[in-house]
Amino acid sequence: MGFLSVLELQEFLELINVVLLSGIVIVSSALLLYLIVYSPRNNVARSFAMLLVCVLIAYFVDLALFGVEDLDAAIPWLRFQWVGIAFTPAAYLSFSNALLITTGARSRLRDVAVRASYFFSAFLLLGAVFTDHIVRGGALAPRVSHLLPGPLFPFFVLYFFAAVGWGVANVLRARRRCLTSTSRRRMTYLMATFAAPAAGVFPYLLLTGWPAFAPGVALWLPLVLGNVAVGLMLVLLSYSVAFFGALTPDRVVKHRLVRFLLRGPFVATLVVVVIVAALQAEGWLGLPGRRLMLFGVVSVILLLQLGIELAKPLIDRALYRRDQPEIEWIQQLGNRLLTTTDLHQFLENVLAALCDLLRVRTAFVTVIDGGVPHLEVVCGPLEPGAADLPPEAWQAFAGASSGARRIERHGDLFVWNGYWLVPLYTPFSSLPIEGGAKGRRVVGVVGVAARAPEPDLSPEERVGMEALLAQAVVALEDRQLQQGIFSALERIIPEIEDIQRRRGVLHYVGE
Repeated sequence: MGFLSVLELQEFLELINVVLLSGIVIVSSALLLYLIVYSPRNNVARSFAMLLVCVLIAYFVDLALFGVEDLDAAIPWLRFQWVGIAFTPAAYLSFSNALLITTGARSRLRDVAVRASYFFSAFLLLGAVFTDHIVRGGALAPRVSHLLPGPLFPFFVLYFFAAVGWGVANVLRARRRCLTSTSRRRMTYLMATFAAPAAGVFPYLLLTGWPAFAPGVALWLPLVLGNVAVGLMLVLLSYSVAFFGALTPDRVVKHRLVRFLLRGPFVATLVVVVIVAALQAEGWLGLPGRRLMLFGVVSVILLLQLGIELAKPLIDRALYRRDQPEIEWIQQLGNRLLTTTDLHQFLENVLAALCDLLRVRTAFVTVIDGGVPHLEVVCGPLEPGAADLPPEAWQAFAGASSGARRIERHGDLFVWNGYWLVPLYTPFSSLPIEGGAKGRRVVGVVGVAARAPEPDLSPEERVGMEALLAQAVVALEDRQLQQGIFSALERIIPEIEDIQRRRGVLHYVGE
């Protein structure tokens, strides 16, 4: 009886492992598509997408070969799996290098190392697929098939761990170089989950084999627990990457990603669970397994979609812990307007990226609201009153001759009180603006701590700064328009509600 219980437990663990393999394949595919759609031009997202491809290939082959007992049929698949295994070290180096570049740390040596690692990985792939120098033959264990190590396999192991170790060192360095709490927090999440793809892809069985003397439960249980950890860490790692290159508010990124994960990978994984359970429940209630599978899949899809929709208020409340009144207004307008916190988060993202780009610790945005300038957002330490610009500064920004000696102009930038100042202008309009260039209006100013007495921007820094400032201008313009919309809605919606109540009274009276 005890042996039978152990055997049943082993079979249960095998089924759980199949579900986990399916879940990781589904999640990897979904996250890959998400990054392709929403972050196609971001270097961090592109390099991480390559890492996801490696994970996807490795786990897909494991899933496809589960239970295969024909070794000759399995060997071509096992060699194909090396597409993901061989390129994982190169993808790690590329990913970590992209993270370092976001902090302003560019290195030709690292760029050359990334290119060389891809060439070396391609060489290893050719050796693994067409020769027996890296891997050879094959072995068939219960429910598991794997290749055997070749004479050059130890060199691959050395290369794999050296590349992953270098990647870890790059991430640690990137975190140390982060100057803002926002970028440091996101880099910490990345660092905590960075090892997940490598832990899931590395071919352990080529080192240890499948010990015949060990009970099956002792081998399947660590495998199941390991896949659970890899799956969770992969989701957290992807969550962190989703914010890179996204200057949209954190609220929008969180909502979009959570909604995508719930309606896509979560539903698909539970469908796999239903399929596996239905196949095991052959004859239950007198129905064949395929009929149970059909009913179960349809029921799960419908019920989950309904459950997710009903849980939407709870999900929104968990994601939007602040600005609840404004969020309700936004949701009534199709979730397309920016709240004050959204604007602050957006500008904080811009300032954080600007600080990392220029390698400075402090940046701020001063905005003109109702003709009065006020400090809107600060990133980093700022002394009280340091951002209080004198009136002659605004005259200089508007193009008037201020005669102020404390404000020095260097091209499009101004130097004042230890800061580089960049005026934010609206695009040209049809009417001239009093006191300034025709058709332009100053809506604010961005200040960054001066790293030199005069601006010394490189061409790459200037291009990056212009792109970030353009995003800030658009956000400020939209916010000014939306403030007017909010004010109008505050006056109109109570009247609309009163009209609706009157219509309800008239409707019931007339019945």
